[in-house]
Amino acid sequence: MRVLICSGRFYADIHTLTRVLDLYARTQTIDVLIHGGHQALGIVIETWAREADVHVIRYPANWMLHGKYAETRRNLFMLEDSRPDVLLAFPGGEDTAECTKMAQKFGIRVIEV
Repeated sequence: MRVLICSGRFYADIHTLTRVLDLYARTQTIDVLIHGGHQALGIVIETWAREADVHVIRYPANWMLHGKYAETRRNLFMLEDSRPDVLLAFPGGEDTAECTKMAQKFGIRVIEV
């Protein structure tokens, strides 16, 4: 299963993140973990994935090229390119809400944490 994690730029609850991943991995086999290069959580996500022997795909936003639209463009590309089966949506703002809506439009199952 391909799992995409999204959250707000300032979300930093690593304990909730790892607990949710641990619980989800008990019921589903996670083959690939996808994230947008989150500054605070990216390292935690990738550490969890390495320990669980799960592949990682990282999609950092290109602020230099896209400016204030970098997150929106990255989220759309990330959804189209990575083809996740499920999106785990942690708390965030407008961009996180937009990402979950795009995922639902693509028929991707969204679990809001």
